[in-house]
Amino acid sequence: MSAYLVVYVVLGAIWTIARMRTLLGKQKGREAAVYGATMGISLVIGSLLLVRMTLPSFVLPVQRLLEPIGQFLLRH
Repeated sequence: MSAYLVVYVVLGAIWTIARMRTLLGKQKGREAAVYGATMGISLVIGSLLLVRMTLPSFVLPVQRLLEPIGQFLLRH
């Protein structure tokens, strides 16, 4: 199990670094930062799922964030 995790993280990191270097070579710093952050979060969540760790649902935080916005829009 740990070998899969190591391979996953190493390949993901290599792919992320290569893609970020390509974006930085094209003078796209913001895109590289967003891509790096997104891939970093994805690698962390993916590795937690590979070790079969139960993750909390993302529904409740998103609901608490978006519900006031939806109610505001419905009132207007």
